[in-house]
Amino acid sequence: MKRKTLFIIIAALLAGNVAMSQDTLKLFGNQKHSKSERQERFTGRNNSEIQTLTGPGRNLGFYFGFTTGYSQIDNYDAFSAGATLAMIANHGLAIGFSGKGFFSESYKLTGGSNTSYNYAGGYGGLLIEPIILPKGPVHVSFPILLGAGGITRNKLTNLDYPYNYTDVFVEDADAFLIAEPGIELELNVVRWMRLAIGGSYRITTSLGPGEFNPDALNGFTAGLSIKFGMF
Repeated sequence: MKRKTLFIIIAALLAGNVAMSQDTLKLFGNQKHSKSERQERFTGRNNSEIQTLTGPGRNLGFYFGFTTGYSQIDNYDAFSAGATLAMIANHGLAIGFSGKGFFSESYKLTGGSNTSYNYAGGYGGLLIEPIILPKGPVHVSFPILLGAGGITRNKLTNLDYPYNYTDVFVEDADAFLIAEPGIELELNVVRWMRLAIGGSYRITTSLGPGEFNPDALNGFTAGLSIKFGMF
């Protein structure tokens, strides 16, 4: 009888220890899960998510912009206009395509000739634009255009002087590669529109022999831009 009673007591103690162990595992398991949930709520992301360059969630925007500028081509005043389409990653890096067209004022060669000439052309390519502090009302960006283009030297002939009718003949043309780094001061007018003023420097490969100065396109450009999109 005593052995039977002792056996019952031992069995009861063992059952109690097993139950306490299960409760302990369950308690620590809940604490671990709660810690993971707290971390997810604090960081705003799940550790099991694939991490990307743009960060967690949706941080991708875009903009479409127009630009106009003033520069000099072979020491003659020139004007340019262009457009840009770019995607914006994490508010701070725009990547897209940009293109510009340009033309210079007319000029005459020395020697008393009444014939006038001018330069015209265009270029475009890949745009890479880091943006510093993009959420501020005023901030700075550093656009860099890498691409190619072409230039022509045109002969302007007045066929009917009283009516100022001008005919254009292309005398020479050439192609070039270009890199155009710049800096812009941007103003957030509204959430979907920005204004920018800045400058850039054109660096091109040497123009071929003919009617061109090899460095005719190299030089500074001052410009004004307007951009529309989701920034």
